[in-house]
Amino acid sequence: MSVCTKCTNTFPAGSRITEFDGKQYHPECFACVDCRKGITSQFYPFNNDYLCAACHEQRFPRKRCAKCNSVVTSAGITFAGASYHAACFLCVTCKQPISAHSKISMVDGQPCCAKCYEDQHAKRCSLCQKAIIADVEYLEFEDKYWHKECFTCSKCQKCIAEESFYQDGNLILCKDCI
Repeated sequence: MSVCTKCTNTFPAGSRITEFDGKQYHPECFACVDCRKGITSQFYPFNNDYLCAACHEQRFPRKRCAKCNSVVTSAGITFAGASYHAACFLCVTCKQPISAHSKISMVDGQPCCAKCYEDQHAKRCSLCQKAIIADVEYLEFEDKYWHKECFTCSKCQKCIAEESFYQDGNLILCKDCI
């Protein structure tokens, strides 16, 4: 007469037996080690025991797409600590897919393609009016922004980004033009 691998009690005649990996169990003995519920569908081996799918997910959460919330199984993209399916990694502005290899900025915590960021979200240089993009040195003074090379004296146009400067009304002046 055979016995249950878990409780070592015999199987009554005509009773149901759950078999896995060459071992036999009473249905109630083949249970999740965490929630103790009998396993009737998907399960995972764990330290000589088993975890039901729900408890396995709780112990070992899989990456979920920040856009659609489905599990990311392969070919995912990680951006700013969030995971995405490649097809879900879209620009927050134009809604077009963004390649994982392109320059990406963040707008309100969402990915933004370089073109949309530059066209619609980037700070603008007070002198040349061009976008101030990521990884470019810039200066900020009185809620205005300048590319480093655009921060010049209002009179002689000498770059004063690395020098002392003075303000005279709306003018920014180098020490030679005071």
